[in-house]
Amino acid sequence: MKKKLSKIILLSIGILSLSTIGIVSSVLVSTTETEAVITGYDVRIAVVRPDWWETTSAIQYLRVAPTAGDLDNNTNVTNYSIESYTADTYYKVGGGFIEYNTNGVVFYDIPYASLVGKYVDLVRMNPSGGRWNKTGSEQFNDGMLHKIWRIWGDGNGVHRPDGTSAESRNVSNDVVNSLLYGYLTCSENTYNGFKAFGSLNNHFNLSGRTYSDTDTVLDFAYNEGNYDYNAGRGTGVTVKIADKVAKMKSMYDASQAQILVNPKNENSLYQNIFVVATVILSLTAIGSLYIIKRKKQLN
Repeated sequence: MKKKLSKIILLSIGILSLSTIGIVSSVLVSTTETEAVITGYDVRIAVVRPDWWETTSAIQYLRVAPTAGDLDNNTNVTNYSIESYTADTYYKVGGGFIEYNTNGVVFYDIPYASLVGKYVDLVRMNPSGGRWNKTGSEQFNDGMLHKIWRIWGDGNGVHRPDGTSAESRNVSNDVVNSLLYGYLTCSENTYNGFKAFGSLNNHFNLSGRTYSDTDTVLDFAYNEGNYDYNAGRGTGVTVKIADKVAKMKSMYDASQAQILVNPKNENSLYQNIFVVATVILSLTAIGSLYIIKRKKQLN
């Protein structure tokens, strides 16, 4: 009887074990950018500056370097210039933002791969050479994306309003139009595709806005069943921001729902159920044998 019981236990353990294996040069423009060259490799970063940051013809770079020391010493640094500028009704004198005087939002378009694992800062350079001001060096991470980068009033750091109470939710539709120029409607990338929608919606209230027919953006043309995100937009196609937001939201929502029914997750669920069932059956068998043995002993 002990040998039979041992065999059952070993068989159960065996089943249990098997089931558990299982763009660097550009210029500042005074209107919303419509022809910037941004591809599926790029991210768009929106920056708000104190009004003095742009005075005396200062050159304003977003810089990227391998280490914080490189940024401090201006070695091994890649400088990215402002790609475009958009006036705003919130980030302006008398517009609602009161921490300091400012004037609209500027955008930098930067290859995502050039940011990963690197350090970044924002600087104000003398056109004749030399650095006037510099924000603190920060190691880049994806949590910095899909937010306003607001330079501190003293110029020494960057604040990124976060969450559903973020001040960036107050920006005008013009700023949203310019921001979404840097996002690819049907790409699943989390850094510039529809999977960024959740974060964008939190920080810019995309779904809670009322868009007009004049809220548009130049988007990628649909060509023979595909969007060519690896090249510039070219002539592109003008789309309504309301349609772009709705499409990104629907694809984002579908991607989130898919996580719950993903075949990998489903298989994992079935494997877990099998493991639990195997353990229960094994324990039941052991218990039954024990009861039978006890009865024989009593008899």
